[in-house]
Amino acid sequence: MEIILYSAIGSNSSERIEWILNYKNIPHKRVEATDLSISPNGYVPALSIDGTVICESMAIAEYLDERFPDNPLLPADVLERARVREICEYINSTVHPPQNRTILKFLRPELTESNKQELRATWVNHCLSEMKPRLWLSSSYAVGSTFSLADIFVSAMYRKGLALGMPEIANFEMYLSALQAIKGSHAMLKMKKLDIATRKKTQTGKSV
Repeated sequence: MEIILYSAIGSNSSERIEWILNYKNIPHKRVEATDLSISPNGYVPALSIDGTVICESMAIAEYLDERFPDNPLLPADVLERARVREICEYINSTVHPPQNRTILKFLRPELTESNKQELRATWVNHCLSEMKPRLWLSSSYAVGSTFSLADIFVSAMYRKGLALGMPEIANFEMYLSALQAIKGSHAMLKMKKLDIATRKKTQTGKSV
C-alpha cells in the first residue's frame, strides 16, 4: 500500500494528519504540494492511498482511524466519541475557517498582511479561551482519559495561534508539556517551535 500525504509548511490541518500517521506507525511519504490539483477542493491536506485521494482533515482522520485500528484515536464509549467529535468540529468549523489566510483574503481584501495576521491571532486566542472550560475535565487529555483526535486538533490549533503571534495561554502550555510523552508528538511540537521561531524572525528581522 502506498500512502502519500500532500501537505504544506504552516498548514495546521496537514499537521493533524501527519501526527495521526506517525502515532499509528503508518508508513507514508510526505510531499510538499506544489500542484493543488491533486485535491478536488484545491487545498491541503490530501491523502492518496494507492492513487485514491481523500481530502478534508476530519474525513482523512476518521478514515485512518477506521482503516488502521491500532492505537485508536476515537474512544470506545459512544458518548465520549461524540464529545471528541464535538471538540474536533468546533476547531474545524468554527475556529479554523475565519483564520484561514485564503478565506480572509477573499472576505477582507482591504486588510494589510500584518492586519490579517493580527486578526487571525486574535480570533484563535478568543476561540480557544472560550473553549477552555470544556477541556481537561477528567484528565490531562482534552476529552476523557485517553489521547484522542481532540488532542491533535486542539494542540495543532493552539500552536498555529502561537505561530501567528498569539500570546501563550498558561493552561495550554501545561497541556503541551503533558503531550510530550505521546508517541509522535515530540517531532510535531519541535517542528511547530521552529515554525514559530521562523515567523517571529521574519516579523522582527531578528534571530529568536
